[in-house]
Formats: sequence, C-alpha cells, structure tokens
Amino acid sequence: MPVSTLMTRLRKATREAHDQIQDLPWFQALERGELPIESYVGQLRAMAVLHGVLEYEIPGARDVRLNAVWREDMRRFSRIQRDLAFFASRAIFDISAAHEAANVLADHILQRSADLPISLLGYLYVLEGSIQGATVLAPLIGKSLNLNKGHGLSYLSWESTIAKERWRRFGERMNAVSITVEEEDIIIAAALEAFVEIHRLFQALYPFDPAQLTRKAASLNPEAGAHPMPDDPGEVEAALRAGQRCWLEYPYLAWRFGERGRRYTHSDGAWLITLATRDQTVVNAQVEWLGVVLASKGIPRILLQRHLELLYEELVAQMPEQPTADYGKLLAAADHLAEQRRGVICDTDFDAICRQFEQAVGPDWRTRLPGTGGLLVSAVTDQFRGIEQAVLSLESWLTDPQRFPAHWIVAVREALQDTQAQIRG
Repeated sequence: MPVSTLMTRLRKATREAHDQIQDLPWFQALERGELPIESYVGQLRAMAVLHGVLEYEIPGARDVRLNAVWREDMRRFSRIQRDLAFFASRAIFDISAAHEAANVLADHILQRSADLPISLLGYLYVLEGSIQGATVLAPLIGKSLNLNKGHGLSYLSWESTIAKERWRRFGERMNAVSITVEEEDIIIAAALEAFVEIHRLFQALYPFDPAQLTRKAASLNPEAGAHPMPDDPGEVEAALRAGQRCWLEYPYLAWRFGERGRRYTHSDGAWLITLATRDQTVVNAQVEWLGVVLASKGIPRILLQRHLELLYEELVAQMPEQPTADYGKLLAAADHLAEQRRGVICDTDFDAICRQFEQAVGPDWRTRLPGTGGLLVSAVTDQFRGIEQAVLSLESWLTDPQRFPAHWIVAVREALQDTQAQIRG
C-alpha cells in the first residue's frame, strides 16, 4: 500500500472546505457578472493583510523546515499592491465585516508563528493552491469589471502552465519536508483553519449590508488598520499627491523605508486630512502623537511638518471650491511643530549646521540625500523634547559603514554633536 504524502493528506482533508468556498454567493455573483466593485477590492484588501503577515513571518520563523518550502518568488503581496494602487484614487468603500475577518486571519498567523511555526505550511498550502483557481477567476473578473493584468488584475493573473508547474514544485518541496505524524496533523489543522476563515471572509464580501460600508486607511495601506480616511475622492487624491511630493523632496524615505513606507505615508496623509474637522487643539495633539511614533522609527518630526504643509497645498489646489478654513488647521499644526523646534534651536543655528553638514559630505552625497542635515538637527530637537529614540533610530541607519562612506559617517556624527552642543550652550 503506497505511503500517503503530506500533499495527498492535505488535499483529502480540505476538499470539502475548498468546495464550500466555491459555492458561496461571491463566486455565483461573479459568474453572473454581477459582483460589485466593493466585493472585489475588498477581497484584494483582505488578501493583502493575509499575504503581508504571512510573507513577513515565514522567512524569519524559528523552524528551518519552513525555509525548505518557502521561495522568494512565492511572494504575492507586491502584486496585490499594484492592484490596490490602481484603485486608490477611486476611494472605494471598505466592507467592515470583511476587514474584521482579515484581521482574524492575521491574528491566527501571528499566533501560529509564535507557538507552532511548522503549522504555517498549512496556510502556504491554501494560498499556493489559490493560484490554480486564480486562472479561472481572472478572466471572469476582467470581463465583469473591465480590468486587465496591468490595471487591477495582477494578483489573479497567471498563465495556466506556469501555475501548474509552480504547484508541482511546491508539492515536491512540501512532501520532502521531514515531519512527524503529529506535526502533519497540525499542518492539516492549520489549512482547515485557513479555509474556514477565508470562507467567513468571502461570506462578508458578498452579499453585504450597505450600512457596513465605510472608509478606512486600510484601503490605501492594508497594514494601516482601521483609522478613518476621507470620503471625498479629491481629498484622497490630495493625500496621494502630497505623499509623493514629500518622498521626492526626501529620498531618504524611499532609500530606507521602501514601498512599505510609501504606503504608510499615503495612509497617514489620508488620516491627517480627517483631522481638519476637529478643534485645533485636538489636531495639534494628534499630530504630536504621530510625531512621536514616527520620530521613534527614524522619521524626524520635520518630515511630518513638511508632509502637513504639502497636504495643505494639495488640498487647496485639488479642492478649490471647498472652504480652506478647515484645511488651514493642518498648516497650523505644521507651524506648531516648527515652533516647538524653534523653542529648542533657532532657525539661524539650524541652517548653519545644515550648511556645514552639506559642505562636509560633498556635492555627490548632497544630491543623493538632500535635506539630511535638517533631519539630523530635527532628531536632536525631538529627543530634547522627550522622544527618547529620536536620535538613535536615525543615527544607527545613517552611520552604517555598509551603506555610507567614512566621510559621510563623520559628518553625521559631527552634525549631531554640534546640535547638542548648540542646545546645551
């Protein structure tokens, strides 16, 4: 009697759960060409949460057997992000119940990663297997919603021959992993758990109660959580434009934080716009809170100040028919941050240290990372105002010898020391 492989057991154990998902109204509506755009984009946002967490946890898991199965080309989060970027300016509503279901899936993955890392093979089995179904879904969604691979359909677009070969190789790696009978049962239980929660997710996606529709920052950044965002597409567009301008002015952001950081800039900008309806004291307090969070991660508050200034400019340009009084609160919050910095170091001394830093690093590095001197001075003032990790979080990255030349590192440390001396003096 042939020995049953892990893949064979997984297929048999999950067949019924898999079939139950395919019988859900979401898929029936798709076949009829009646699936609402919210249900499709909601699926993308939910799967972004799932892939984002899983693709972060598995490479760093405490069980080397996961790495025997995992391959970098299994990452699909970037495909979803391309699709979500396509829909970003359309400000499509979120389905709150689907968002909650996605968070439950993420919690399960995090718990399993901490307690039973090998069980994540069950989740990989489900997600890799979904590529087979994607080859069927993609043309249906493309026809129903007038989409194509380059415009909102990247996640589901796979050539059938590539999908089959990918699945075959995945199965070989799964079957080659050395596991006990008990661990095999754990992996199967995880796969069943994934199917059950994905079933609940698709139930929430269609049909949905229109009263559940909302706008959350997760529509721009699946990792951003449930923070509110503007209802007006024009305001969302302003947030995207302001974020892009900020990143162009400060290449440091792209160099250090990559596309994940860009998504957070967009979702933070959208959330900041919603503050404009609040009292100025509330706006300032919320901006200060965000400033502490960002500065502790290596994003000095002068960057938040500039982001607010750009948000104001883009909102006024994008929404000329709207009164600017509320948007002016964002500009006032930026001024509030600037005044806090000036309370520590005056503009004259600030500018002098920046000029000295630029001269020390030379024209090449000055062009590569403009504005770095201001970031360094701002980090010191942020720390002076009580943000304990403000300097270390920036200095540790900017003085990495694998990344920067010796003269740059010396200039960074001198700028920090000069600022500290100026403040003490």
